[in-house]
Amino acid sequence: MFANLSYRFKIPLALTAVILMTEIVLTAALLTRALADAKRDMQSSANSLAKTLSWTVREPLVKDDLWRAFEIVRAPVATKDLSSPLRDIVVLDTRQRVYASSSPKKFPFGMDRASLPREMVLALQGVSGNESEFQFDFPGYFSDEDATGAMRVISEDGSALGFVLLSYDAQRLYDRVALVLLEVAAISVPGLLILVPLGWIWGNRMAKPLSRLADVMAKVGREPPQALAANVEPKGSDEIGQLAGQFRDMLNQLAEKEALEHQVVVAERLAAVGRVSAGIAHEINNPLGGMLNAVDTLSRHGNVDAFTEKTLGLLRRGLAQIRATVGALLLEAKIDSPAMHGADWQDLKTLIAPQLAAKQVHLSWEVRVNESVPLPAHLVRQLGLNLLLNAAKAVEHEGKVGVEVSLDEARLSIRICNSGQHIPMDALGRLFEPYQPDAKTGSGRTFGLGLWVSYQIVTQLGGTISTSSAPGYTLFEVLLPVKTQTDARSPALSD
Repeated sequence: MFANLSYRFKIPLALTAVILMTEIVLTAALLTRALADAKRDMQSSANSLAKTLSWTVREPLVKDDLWRAFEIVRAPVATKDLSSPLRDIVVLDTRQRVYASSSPKKFPFGMDRASLPREMVLALQGVSGNESEFQFDFPGYFSDEDATGAMRVISEDGSALGFVLLSYDAQRLYDRVALVLLEVAAISVPGLLILVPLGWIWGNRMAKPLSRLADVMAKVGREPPQALAANVEPKGSDEIGQLAGQFRDMLNQLAEKEALEHQVVVAERLAAVGRVSAGIAHEINNPLGGMLNAVDTLSRHGNVDAFTEKTLGLLRRGLAQIRATVGALLLEAKIDSPAMHGADWQDLKTLIAPQLAAKQVHLSWEVRVNESVPLPAHLVRQLGLNLLLNAAKAVEHEGKVGVEVSLDEARLSIRICNSGQHIPMDALGRLFEPYQPDAKTGSGRTFGLGLWVSYQIVTQLGGTISTSSAPGYTLFEVLLPVKTQTDARSPALSD
């Protein structure tokens, strides 16, 4: 289960475990040291007291002065402080019977060795037969027995006079160790309260780059590689930093690969559309030429009135525009086209008016070009009409459509904007493709053919077309270079 945990938890847990183990080891070492020091101090104190008593009780034993011996052994117990672990002092004669003790009721005069507590008997056995040797027996840890010291009492001539037995309360020693434990806890617990949160904070900080990389890796294939690469920020030159840098390079290469694949797909689509449209254009141009000839014949020999002549002029320009539009599908075809005049802009306004009136759209028409423009009228009219139809389709009821056309010495600027729903960001990059899959159903459908034709026209005229869109506002801007009078005749697209 630990193997499945995130490093956001593994690293803090590992640091916490190290901190706790360190605290446990230090506490155990301090307690062991405190217990060893307490035991050594007790043994040293017992040895010093046993030596002193063995010298002071020698004379009472020789003179058989029981009262004096009692006063000697009673004094250390009676004058000890409350923290002293000394419990009892017993003096035995040569027959190992009680001669004097600090607790006569507990150890009465003449008590046999067999009646003494087990720990005193064991200490007594340790010094029996060994002159001037001190014996100290410490009970096992957490035992309820007393610690016992024993020393032989030797006369000046070296003969044995008896034994001195000391008993110490081992619980006092454990109380001392417990006090040390409390002191250690008083230091360790606040330290743990500080170190453990710091361990989690530091662990999360160490694991954060790994978590970020894991999150980004999980999104590969579902989000654009360029957007994912922007979220990968290598920091430092350690292993994690190197991994992040290599992963970002991989995402950039993947983005370049997807862009190349997209270009290949678009090229294949354009090639397919070009093959189909070329055939269609050839089939349309033949009857279209006949219709134009018929309009010209009617205009010259039909004896028509002024209104009919105006209508025939509009029809002629419309058919010529259809011919130019069909020609736009033939990327290598060229025809001669008249220059753009003021009447062409008015034709565009007349053609778009019914679509805008149906939605009660307010049209802002600012065409500041009155003179002839050395650009093919058929192509520019088709370009403007496509963009106007696109705006009329996108604008909401009672919305606004704006047209602004201006001319300077170098270029013609066409700006067409509309209110209404904006174009999503993911669709802007593929707006001028002739074929796109439906985002909702996934099925293919023809979409934006007019925009694609507009893009082809702008490209052939050496211009640029750009789009910007925000909620409630969309703008198409076309910039076309204007040629000099000597180059006024511009190539157009046709059969």
